[in-house]
Amino acid sequence: MGKNIKMRYTGYLKEFKCIGGKCADSCCIGWDIDIDKITFRQYYKVQDKEMKRMFQKNVHNNDYYLSPDVDYGKVKLKSGKRCAFLDEENYCIIYSKLGEEYLSNICTSFPRITNKVDGYYEMSLDVACPEAARILLLKEEGIEVKESYETLGKHILSSDIETTSKEYDNSPVKYFKEIRDLSIKIIKNRKFDLSQRLYILGDFFKKLEKELKDNYNNAPRFIKEYDMNSVSYSSEKNQLSFIKQMDFFKKMMGFLNVSKEVDSLSFKEHTKQIITGFKFDDGEDISKHSELYIKAFEDYNEKFMNNNDYIFENYLVNFMYNYMFPFTESESIFDGYILLLVRYSFIRFYLVGKYLCNKQDSKEDIAQFIQSFSKTVEHHRTYLVDSLAYIKENKFDNLEFAKMLLPKLKIED
Repeated sequence: MGKNIKMRYTGYLKEFKCIGGKCADSCCIGWDIDIDKITFRQYYKVQDKEMKRMFQKNVHNNDYYLSPDVDYGKVKLKSGKRCAFLDEENYCIIYSKLGEEYLSNICTSFPRITNKVDGYYEMSLDVACPEAARILLLKEEGIEVKESYETLGKHILSSDIETTSKEYDNSPVKYFKEIRDLSIKIIKNRKFDLSQRLYILGDFFKKLEKELKDNYNNAPRFIKEYDMNSVSYSSEKNQLSFIKQMDFFKKMMGFLNVSKEVDSLSFKEHTKQIITGFKFDDGEDISKHSELYIKAFEDYNEKFMNNNDYIFENYLVNFMYNYMFPFTESESIFDGYILLLVRYSFIRFYLVGKYLCNKQDSKEDIAQFIQSFSKTVEHHRTYLVDSLAYIKENKFDNLEFAKMLLPKLKIED
């Protein structure tokens, strides 16, 4: 039986219901399946003889488990990295034969993400799930956060932060809630287009970083008084900046190593399409096709980005809420900003390449690609670590680099 807890959750959360075998990209295919200790022991006590044999054959101890609540055991995967308990119609045999109470913490929780911040359990959905992506990304009105008292059942706690703890006395994590709240407020401000919002967010982080260094205790006041309307910036993309941008994205593709390290067939197909669209397979220097790239980005912005920027707003807001932004990768707030921008820009890069190849797109296709991208990137073994190392090594962790990644924009007083 669950316990009553203080819950903060995204408004779309209660709309979600797993569609099982109808899912276009099942979470039971392509990933390792972890079993927590309680469920693991439960499997060996079942009375159903057929299920008992299946458990004995397909569930084994994990000698290198990190948490008894998560990966005490593992399920043997069949060809195509399919869970051994997935039937021919992609429905879970454990669920259909024994009931939901026999699902592991992982299987019960996904795509729900649970964090704990100052006593509140924060719950949202992972966009790596197709049905979750459809529900949350296509909400034109945006994402709102609600609070209530709820009963908490099986779950996995991804993060647990008490900002008043002494360990954060000299850390920006102390101001996590204030930083994240303003970050979300900036990204949701539709007075500005999305590129402007992302640049303003970078300006906020750069100035906050200085404030934390020079006058740490003044940070809450600085955050409260930060004026997003005062940011001035004007920039025009030139041919060289597009060539640099495309070269950067080609490096990002290399870090993914799609052909060898990505299991998703849909993401492999997306990658083939952008290689064709951007003419990366002709062996010529990317500078030869710079005019093609410039026109493609401008056309895509006009036809799809500008009309559907709420989809990307929802992706960014949901990411901030899911992954404890800006402390997603480290306690460096600007590192968090840069990698968020890289994620967004990389998605846009792929979408433009696919558009060049297919000459069409739709809001449903955009949401489907973001889902495929998230399932691939957020669960890749080394991509984010390699990307951040490359960015720092080449001194790209600055606002000039942010300008290069963002579409042409103009911000003035």
